[in-house]
Amino acid sequence: MYNKEPRSIITDGDRAMRKAIRLVLPNTDHRLCTWHIERNAAKYLHHSLFPGFRRLIYTRGTPETFESRWQSFLKQHINTGKRRRRRKHRRWLTKMYVIRRLWAASYLKNKYFLGAKSNQRSESLNSRLQKHLDRKMTLYDMVDHYFHCLSRIRRNESQLDCEASQSIPVATTEHQVLETSAAKCFTPSNFYLVQKEIERAGMYDTLEILETELSTKYIIAARDGRKVFEVDCDDEETLANVSCSCLKFECEGIPCCHIMVVLIRLGVAMPQCCVLNRWTLNSKSVSGTDTSDHVRSMKGTRLNELYNLAKPVFEEASCSIDDFLRWKQILQHERNEKRKRDGIDGECSHAEDHENNVEVEAEQINVQDPETVQGKGAPKRMKGFLEKPAKRRCSQCKAIDHDIRTCPKIKRLMSFCIACTFELIFHEIFYCCVYNPHPCAMLLPY
Repeated sequence: MYNKEPRSIITDGDRAMRKAIRLVLPNTDHRLCTWHIERNAAKYLHHSLFPGFRRLIYTRGTPETFESRWQSFLKQHINTGKRRRRRKHRRWLTKMYVIRRLWAASYLKNKYFLGAKSNQRSESLNSRLQKHLDRKMTLYDMVDHYFHCLSRIRRNESQLDCEASQSIPVATTEHQVLETSAAKCFTPSNFYLVQKEIERAGMYDTLEILETELSTKYIIAARDGRKVFEVDCDDEETLANVSCSCLKFECEGIPCCHIMVVLIRLGVAMPQCCVLNRWTLNSKSVSGTDTSDHVRSMKGTRLNELYNLAKPVFEEASCSIDDFLRWKQILQHERNEKRKRDGIDGECSHAEDHENNVEVEAEQINVQDPETVQGKGAPKRMKGFLEKPAKRRCSQCKAIDHDIRTCPKIKRLMSFCIACTFELIFHEIFYCCVYNPHPCAMLLPY
């Protein structure tokens, strides 16, 4: 990733990963996968407490409101379930409370996760890769299967790119200026999310407008009067920066309905500050790579690395006119020097030939197929965390109130077999002594 740290990471509850992320990537937002948390909650909590715990996971609010809800949830937990199990569940709840900043929505509302709450997308790709894998596969077959799976994803992506570049979504609301401008910059799937926020803007009203020398603050409230939000606007003419107290744009990259209320009131188009570049139609153009060829060349790799290094420097330089002129002069000077060197040395025409021969100089490595090992059998079906376990049945009579050790049918069979055994022994002795006289038979009384 060209020495660039990720903005956010979603993992399961592994302690080693949590410790490594905290030490190596201290500036990265980390959260736990909600799917794994719900699965553990269904395992450790009583079924009547599960909806309350889910509300603690997904309900947004302040840390103070979370603490009050947590205390009321613990009071409900004390009076639910058996006493022996409550101790075990209490220990799990204590552990979850210690790491509450990694899973509670009240502590993650200002983190950058773009709406993702679980690692389901990576798990779905892993399941597809492992679906047709075989332990007898060669290394070449495994790599070929990997590229076959990726080709399907790339084909779908190319089809969506084609549809997005040759069509414009239809505006359905009465705010044509705002909706049409959003349709021209957002991709269709993200435009529909923005369109929902425009429709939700009708549920809010502007209560008050506070103007200062630097910015203008709009007090936005729901029509039922329960929730109040603050939208700050730096300049109403240029709309250089618009932010809301709900922090939805900072977390998910989609402008919220409270910002839409202000934009509708001003009657303007979608400002650039409310458009995240990764959701736009031209998001791939900034990478500098050829989208028609999925195999990245060495030129594209070097271009991306230089772009990632230069982007933060140029963003800081654009804030000052002096830095802007200095960097502009430096780049023009370097460009002129490069043209002079290429004209003197005559290397410009052979640039591509030299680029293609860079990788040939690498040392050849003989990669062979790995040794075949004994497999562990077919994987078992993973049960859902809300799926009730099957009741244990007796293997003899298939009843659910006992097992084979206490089965009444086995007891009846055993008592019958013992009686029959004694009866057979008695008949054998009597037959032997009466019909086949033996010296010992003289000792038996008649």
